[in-house]
Amino acid sequence: MLTALRAGFRSVGRNWGLVLLVLLGNLAFALILAVPLSLQLDRDLAHRGASSGMMYGFDYDWWARWSERQEGPPSALSPDILGTGFAFRNLELLLRGFLPAGLFAQGGRGTLDPTILGVGALYLLLQVFLTGGLLGVFRAPQGGWTVRGVLHGSGFYSGRILRVSLLSLATAGAVFALSAPLARWVDGLAREAVSERTAIALTLGRHAVLLLALVLVHMVSSHAKVLVVREERLSSTLAFLSSLGFCARNFLPAFGQYAAVLLLGAGVLALFGALDARLGVIGWRSQLLGLALFQSVVVARIALRLALLAGQMELQHARGAGTPR
Repeated sequence: MLTALRAGFRSVGRNWGLVLLVLLGNLAFALILAVPLSLQLDRDLAHRGASSGMMYGFDYDWWARWSERQEGPPSALSPDILGTGFAFRNLELLLRGFLPAGLFAQGGRGTLDPTILGVGALYLLLQVFLTGGLLGVFRAPQGGWTVRGVLHGSGFYSGRILRVSLLSLATAGAVFALSAPLARWVDGLAREAVSERTAIALTLGRHAVLLLALVLVHMVSSHAKVLVVREERLSSTLAFLSSLGFCARNFLPAFGQYAAVLLLGAGVLALFGALDARLGVIGWRSQLLGLALFQSVVVARIALRLALLAGQMELQHARGAGTPR
């Protein structure tokens, strides 16, 4: 398991430009929301005393008054997405079914603007499109790639990868549907618990079970995408079923890769939190430094995700995955 994952990291190291390619896509979609928001903030802060406070820190009182009047994407701007808060916010939205695109939100109650969800859905489609090209690079052990080659591979496999993704979304939908009655039952037990510690354990436990189920769905889906590219599978359904069998036979190494990547991701987040806590944003120079720090976390996240894909490719090579097409 670790040998395959190390080989995956080496493959990403040989093709480090892929990280920058994916980062460019991230930045392009982020700018769709960030540019209008920055222009609005510039207008709303012009000739106001709060502008100095926002430049050299954070004026919470001004933000609270400003936020109450906002509709659309600007309403999502809040202190809880700064620092390490973005990770916990995303995890909360995932477990509540708002990611991706609000598809599994219970009762349609949402806290994200439809524009943000729409941009997120388009970004998800971009990732689905790029996956085939990225896996095509990792399939060649010697490394090396061109933008034209990645785009060609992405287009060639995009239909099959999209069908695997749709199967994954349907499976995730079934997980959310099955978890809803369980969540109501556990929450009822938590309300009736005489101990606060027991109530917290029940609530956290049912979230942990849901998160584990979603990780397993992602693991099967990801290995199915690897099979599509590695073995030139024509049937996405058979690839998904073959991946399910492969993950069942090799559960410990397949899940161990996820555990290792999640631990590394948590380490990156902890390091970022420690550095962010020591970075006092008191002007445009420190803001640029803060931006660079944030983007370094994004780069690390992308590198981990690509290393996991490459590691899964190596694991299938090592374990001899393969069934009829």
